[in-house]
Amino acid sequence: MPGTTQLYPGPPGSVLHDARVSAGKTVLETAEALNLLNSYVEALEENDYSRFNSPLFARGYIKSYARYMGLDEAPLLRDCDRICRREEESVQRQHLHVQSKVQAPGHAGFIIALIAAVIVWAISCWIFDGSESKELSVSVLDQQLPPLPLLAKAPSLGEALLSSEFVKPAEEVISPVHEGTPAKLKFIISEDVWLELRDANNNAVLSGVQTKGQTLSFNVLSPVTVSMAYWPVVTMYYNDQLVEVNGLANSNAVRVQIGEL
Repeated sequence: MPGTTQLYPGPPGSVLHDARVSAGKTVLETAEALNLLNSYVEALEENDYSRFNSPLFARGYIKSYARYMGLDEAPLLRDCDRICRREEESVQRQHLHVQSKVQAPGHAGFIIALIAAVIVWAISCWIFDGSESKELSVSVLDQQLPPLPLLAKAPSLGEALLSSEFVKPAEEVISPVHEGTPAKLKFIISEDVWLELRDANNNAVLSGVQTKGQTLSFNVLSPVTVSMAYWPVVTMYYNDQLVEVNGLANSNAVRVQIGEL
C-alpha cells in the first residue's frame, strides 16, 4: 500500500509466485502483461538471477512484477539485493579457492619437476633398452615342398636268398641338429587355410588346416620355415615384428624362411 512498508515472508520469488497464483494468472499471462519472456517470469519466481545480464535487470523486473500484482516493491528489492550479494560473495570465495590451489607455494614446482623426471626416465628406457630389435630376414624358398631324404634301395627277398647274404637295412638319414635361436611366432587366421610351421631342425611344429578366427602362438628355434596355401589370409608376427610377405611372393601359395640377421 502507498506510504507503508510491508513485510513479506519468504524470498521475492515466492512472494511473486504466491501473488500470481492467488490472482489466478498464468505465467504466460503475466509474461505478456510485463512484456517479458516466460522463462524470465519463471526465473524471477525461482530467485534465479543468473539468467539476466546484470542484477539491475532483475531489480527492474521485480519492481514491475510487484507493481503488476499490487505489492510493495521496496522489501522485495531489498531481498533481491541481499540474494545478489550472497551469490556474488559465493562466486568470489570459489574464485579465491581456485587461485589458492593454483598458487600454492612449493607444490607447483615440485609437481612439474616430478613430471619432467618421469618423462626423462621413460624416454631413457625407450632409447637405451638393452633388448635391441634385430633386423628381420624373410626369404621365399623356391621349393614348394621340403626336400625328402634319399633312401637306399633294399634288395628284394629273392635276391637276398640267392646271394645267401644278410641285407643290411638302409641307414636312417639323420638331419643335423641346429642350436637355433629362440623365437616367438604368432599367426592370426582370417579365413580357413592350410598352414605349416617348421623349426630350425625341420621339425613340424604345426601342419594342417587352420580355421578362421584363430590366433596361434609358438615358441620355437629359428630360423623357421612357414608354408601357407593362401598367405593373404594369414597375418604373421616374428618376435612381435610383422612379417611382410607381400612383394616377395609370386603366388598366393608360398613357403618362406624367417630369421634374424
